[in-house]
Amino acid sequence: MFVTDIHQKQEALLLNDFYIDPVAYQVKMGKKEIDLTVKEFELLYLFVSKKGMVVRRSEILNIISTSGQPNKNGAVNVEICRLRKKIEADPHRPKHIVAVRGIGYRLK
Repeated sequence: MFVTDIHQKQEALLLNDFYIDPVAYQVKMGKKEIDLTVKEFELLYLFVSKKGMVVRRSEILNIISTSGQPNKNGAVNVEICRLRKKIEADPHRPKHIVAVRGIGYRLK
């Protein structure tokens, strides 16, 4: 899913505490607005749209990869870590974005 895909849907998503508006590029967790980069926004939108299903590392790589940048699994870990720092109370003990060993990640 890329920026254009999100804008084509133009549908706000609500899951638990997360409210994501793809038109305004706005994310709220409860009443608190969260400032995300484009990649972080797209990742969170993907997780929320999957509603608890596993998001494979390859899907995450499709979002975070840019031309001229090698597709490395380390890049997935870095982006997930950055997103966790913004949405988790304790990023080292995530309660929202959890790893599914050998496959990818899931939003609880």
